[in-house]
Amino acid sequence: MTLLELLDDYYVPLKGISERTQTLYRMTIRSYGVSLGCEPTTEHLSEMPVARFLSQRLRTRSPATAKKDSCQLRALWEFAARRGIVTEFPAMRPIKVPERIPTAWTIDEMDRLLEAARQHDGTVAGVPAGLFFRTLILTCYETGERISAVMGLRWADVRGNLVTFRAETRKGGTRDIVRGISPVVAQSMDDIRRPRELVFEWDRCQANLWRHMGLILKRANLPCDRGSKFHRLRKTCASYAAAAGLDPQKLLDHSSPVTTRAYLDPRIVRQRQACDVLPKVG
Repeated sequence: MTLLELLDDYYVPLKGISERTQTLYRMTIRSYGVSLGCEPTTEHLSEMPVARFLSQRLRTRSPATAKKDSCQLRALWEFAARRGIVTEFPAMRPIKVPERIPTAWTIDEMDRLLEAARQHDGTVAGVPAGLFFRTLILTCYETGERISAVMGLRWADVRGNLVTFRAETRKGGTRDIVRGISPVVAQSMDDIRRPRELVFEWDRCQANLWRHMGLILKRANLPCDRGSKFHRLRKTCASYAAAAGLDPQKLLDHSSPVTTRAYLDPRIVRQRQACDVLPKVG
């Protein structure tokens, strides 16, 4: 049995994972196949082939990517072992991912980003691209929601200065949340309104959304690496909200404050330092 067959015929129906997560699993399986030089099967759920693959990923990819691959292979391997499809249980090396300091956009950078978005050429589903992306960025900034939920926002769930992100579009898919938007964003949404279900109708390959965001970031002369796309807007919202006294954990709908900590830029959410309280010397 191939790992793709294991995923599609057994793991997905029984675990009920989202389409986005299925895509990530397929990417891992595809990468594992490239490493092996053949289609990976359940016979390749074995200590040494997996160990060699993860070593290669650590050499050629970020620790976070290697960790993601490790977790997904472990999940498939344990699933297969518990059902007797393979006889061995996972034996895999631990992978540590360094905890980096979160980085948000400053207000000056946000202004540059929005101006660059306004100048973006072309159309998106009949809407001027500049207006589309400016509204999209502002919505991400003010609500702090993930891009998947924002792209799934429906006109039926926009009521004045309140928007409802439905559980089906959110990570985990467990509950709806309501977020406020400013009159500026509400007006910007009205400006892109068309007779369709979704607020942000995207009429091309989903991956192109990140490519266009990268072009806008380049125009703004801002970093355009993987960590500087839509998720950085979520960190920006959380950081400024926390600095103003709001609860960032509640805002981001995290289950743990440890998770939220990775979203708060210390330049914005400044904690008292030793230099602030030590007696002055010299």
